Amino acid sequence: MSELSRRGRRANLNETGTIKLGMFKRMICDIRDVSPGGARIMLAEGDELPAEFKLRLPVSKHPRKCLRRWQSGNEYGVEFLLD
Repeated sequence: MSELSRRGRRANLNETGTIKLGMFKRMICDIRDVSPGGARIMLAEGDELPAEFKLRLPVSKHPRKCLRRWQSGNEYGVEFLLD
């Protein structure tokens, strides 16, 4: 995807985020970059990311609803959805 078709510029990050999977289950992820439309995250080996989930970014109090868009090994591209 080119920078022109992306919804805004990417900002490189090296932060830790939290993925909410239901009421009580959570996973930790590394956030590599973020844009207004989504993010690139990495999970630990063996962790599986569902098609839809909520991601809490370190700079936000509220989790963002996300859709998994692509996967390469343990790296994922996610799109932010409107709540």
